[in-house]
Amino acid sequence: MTVATPDNDILVSIEIRHMLKVTKKDGNLTVYYVEKKKNKTLNMKMISLNADFEDIQNLYCDLDAKFKGRPKSLLVIINPNAGKKKGIKVYKKIADSLFQLCDIKLDIIVTNRQNEPTEILKNYDLSKIDGIVTVGGDGLYCECMNGLVKRIQQDNSVNLDNHNADIVSSALPIGIIPAGSGDVIVQYLHGTRCPRTAVMHILLGNHVDSNIVSVHAGRHLLSYSALVLGFGLFGDMMHDCEKFRWMGPSRYNIIPLGSMLKRREFDVEVEYYPLTQNEKPKQARLYGRQVSLPNGSVSQSKLQRKQRTKSSSDLQKENSVNEDKTILFPDLVKEEGRIYAVDSHAIMMKEKSGRMMPHFGQNSLMVYTTHKCTLPDHVSQLTKVKNEKLDCYDYKFVNKHEVSGYRVKLLNATVNTAGNNKDLQKDYYINCDGECIRLKEPVFNVKLHKNAVKFFGDFAD
Repeated sequence: MTVATPDNDILVSIEIRHMLKVTKKDGNLTVYYVEKKKNKTLNMKMISLNADFEDIQNLYCDLDAKFKGRPKSLLVIINPNAGKKKGIKVYKKIADSLFQLCDIKLDIIVTNRQNEPTEILKNYDLSKIDGIVTVGGDGLYCECMNGLVKRIQQDNSVNLDNHNADIVSSALPIGIIPAGSGDVIVQYLHGTRCPRTAVMHILLGNHVDSNIVSVHAGRHLLSYSALVLGFGLFGDMMHDCEKFRWMGPSRYNIIPLGSMLKRREFDVEVEYYPLTQNEKPKQARLYGRQVSLPNGSVSQSKLQRKQRTKSSSDLQKENSVNEDKTILFPDLVKEEGRIYAVDSHAIMMKEKSGRMMPHFGQNSLMVYTTHKCTLPDHVSQLTKVKNEKLDCYDYKFVNKHEVSGYRVKLLNATVNTAGNNKDLQKDYYINCDGECIRLKEPVFNVKLHKNAVKFFGDFAD
């Protein structure tokens, strides 16, 4: 929409997709719209137009019709303890007035405990809402994502505990209003942690599809990951951080240093499930990102190739009939040796114009195994990861694989059995988006699920 003077001097030009709200009163039309700054934050602006009543009425009807598809009803889940415990304050000070301006119907829930969002979404009437909004950090989003994905599978009779199953994607978008300590996902989405910008992205109603990965062990789903999945060093770091929760967010900057100094080596066998011909992406160079300081070391690894044992049709039948077996792929690659870490990332980073940029909905999963190296070299590599340097994975001790999934087996882990319960004699941890998961089985499987979730976003490039 372009507004000009009678002499055709343009006063303002507004794209329809950037409009938030249109109101009319008598011969006056008010348009609320967003404007992006160089730092990628969004500002709300307003312009009022005066004209004949009939002209205003016609313009209003034309513009109002363009708002179809925008969210009208939202479930808002607030974590009051996220970050510096400002979740409720952020919502009341910034989000509430903008939602009211746009006449959004809201169901607001303030959580009281961990995993409550998953419980809420298990039985919530999703038909009443156009999206879910989290007010908190990455952890709250991941809880809601897990709850929503599990609910979608439940409604579609998908067996959550089958690690070979292809899950049903969610059509319900999730928006994030940042109030956490890291807010990595929202920075990837919008290029800023500004809560007001995040709210406006939600109101604009655009969507970004994103991948997740599932992690299974012992015929059970452990969790879905939306950001980073790290076994070994990264898991140990998160476990160590959990013991110092009283320190608040500052523990994530301090405790990992101690974890680095006592880094453990793990004897593992890693099987990588390759991409099919249709899945292989055209992008030349893809990168993953580790949010803190994870990755590891090993000795010389050995690569083996597994022979084809079944036809493609046989494999498909096995996938649908036998849920407990891992599908065997032609040219499946094995890596065996001593490592410090195995890490993968649902949201990846790739090079663009000399910078590392987030990439949502890619066709593959990048897996990084960190092998034997000196502590100074390891710290140097992890520092580059944290600073998003282009060569952060270009080290001899870091192996990279582009896959559709992978399987990790702990070679020297002792399993204790008491009745029907199994447990590992030693402690092994996975960091799943900041949640520390202790393994009870010596084998776990990871699978990529493409475009399984949607974010409110798309106006930040």
